[in-house]
Order: sequence, then structure tokens, then C-alpha cells
Amino acid sequence: MTCLDCADIGAKVSAVGVCSQCGAGVCAVHSEVSAQFLTCTKPVSRTVVTEPSVRRLLCGTCATAHRAHAACCPQTASTIRTP
Repeated sequence: MTCLDCADIGAKVSAVGVCSQCGAGVCAVHSEVSAQFLTCTKPVSRTVVTEPSVRRLLCGTCATAHRAHAACCPQTASTIRTP
């Protein structure tokens, strides 16, 4: 598998991973690894964050979109609701 962003500029670089958001292959240059915290909802609609965080690999496009969302909605920027 090759990096989608590198392919767009005419280069053929092997991917080191897959974007967890869009599924594109990404190389080390075009990827971003960040922490993501899982949460669960307890009685009385109380959200509880679980530890430790999980790794999240994103392509540059999805990482930019996540940062824009975090600026708009900081309380949900890096959480996933779990049942």
C-alpha cells in the first residue's frame, strides 16, 4: 500500500498505517498520531473517561478536520462514547 497524499504529488512512498477516520494509507510524513480517550455514560448522564488513552492515527486532512472540530466543540474533541 502507498501513501495517498504522496501519490497525489506523484511520489510512490510506502504507507506506515491507515487513517482511522477515512481509511487512507499514510506515510510517516503525512500521518499524525494522537491520544484518544474512551468514555462511558454512567447513571444520571455522567460521562466517565477511561484510562489509558488509545492511539489514533490520522492523515493530514482528517487531523485538520479534527482540530477544527475541537476548536468548535472542545468538550468532545478527543472522546468516543461507548455503551
